[in-house]
Amino acid sequence: MKSNPLIPLVDIQQQEQPSNTSSYQLITFGTITGGTPYAGATYANIFALECLLQDLDGSAVYQNSGTVAVPAWTVIGSGAAGATGPTGPTGYTGYTGYTGPSGADSTVTGPTGYTGPGNGYNAGPTGPIATITVVDGLVTDITV
Repeated sequence: MKSNPLIPLVDIQQQEQPSNTSSYQLITFGTITGGTPYAGATYANIFALECLLQDLDGSAVYQNSGTVAVPAWTVIGSGAAGATGPTGPTGYTGYTGYTGPSGADSTVTGPTGYTGPGNGYNAGPTGPIATITVVDGLVTDITV
């Protein structure tokens, strides 16, 4: 693991080799954890043009879209990677319960109701006659 104290969240994976024209070993690829990439002039001469930083927390891959003097970052990929596993078999579906006949649609006629005493022409026996006496809105007497 290679690191730079100015960018503690970055693990340097690949750098340019110094040349006759530059003494900087600019980062071309690295990983980052726990935050967004370092941007701005404070981080000049650290990141190469089009440097890639992969977020190990799985949220994104960033590309330096700024300059070596003023790095700026663009998300070029985001989200969790990996294939979805297979879907398991569908579970058992139970049987449908019995549905009885519905009201108006039923072909079954209900039983005939009770027929009271009498022959249909004469009324049944008469019950006792009661007298209720009310005075000024109050019941004062009941006679059976």
